[in-house]
Amino acid sequence: MTEPIINILRLIFIGTATTIVRIIGQLAIPTGEQTVLSPSIFAQNGTMPVAFTIYGIFAYSLIAALFLLIRKRTGGNRIWQGLRYGFACCAVWIVYLWGPLPHVAPLDRITYPVADGLALIVMGLLLGWLFGQTRLPVKKRSRKLPALPGLIITLCFIAGRLLLYCVIGIYSSFPEKTVETLLWCLLAGFVIACAMAWLNRYVDGNSRIKRSLILGGLLFGVDLFLFNFFMPLVFAADIPDLILRTLTDTFAVTVGCLALPNSQKGACIDG
Repeated sequence: MTEPIINILRLIFIGTATTIVRIIGQLAIPTGEQTVLSPSIFAQNGTMPVAFTIYGIFAYSLIAALFLLIRKRTGGNRIWQGLRYGFACCAVWIVYLWGPLPHVAPLDRITYPVADGLALIVMGLLLGWLFGQTRLPVKKRSRKLPALPGLIITLCFIAGRLLLYCVIGIYSSFPEKTVETLLWCLLAGFVIACAMAWLNRYVDGNSRIKRSLILGGLLFGVDLFLFNFFMPLVFAADIPDLILRTLTDTFAVTVGCLALPNSQKGACIDG
């Protein structure tokens, strides 16, 4: 078989393994009750396990494929290369799972991050094993978050969220938990900024626009879209609302990523 076909099969294998781990994690989560959102059509007709499995394989395989955008510039141990990417995905997913929403129970802010985080870590391990680079690194880079670009990405994210809450009126806890929601926006913006600044070191391209589109549009935006659309498998979610919040967050982060410097002068020995 040709290399592209082998790589596709590897990605599907990673997506399948990650989905299995996530299903095991889901089975370990205590069953709770919430009255805010109705169950999805899949939950009502009993097909949710099948729908979750099919979508999970697709989503995790595609998220794994995004690693190929940065793997040629990462350095260090092969397994650690993929694991760091898994940790970056974990950080974004977990901070979104901590978001104050009316249907989210306090226990869910612990159990779901653990289940999703474990699945993404397994994905990272498999990515490092199957796709990690073995060539020697060239140059070490600073691990510090660039202060001004990090602040700009954070502020762009907050601005986008305020537009969603105050002007558009998306589904949220903002009217009842304004301070908590704003604090979450600050935390989420900071975490996203850290993830984008780290990924920026491995994105190819001297053009700020190109790098911001790869970072915000693909590495963040595609990941966020796939994350958000796990929700309609469980609840009767407002699809236009999900699309709008996903596009707004993606646009805000992409604009913020324009502030990130070009750090692609060589490979990195520490990741």
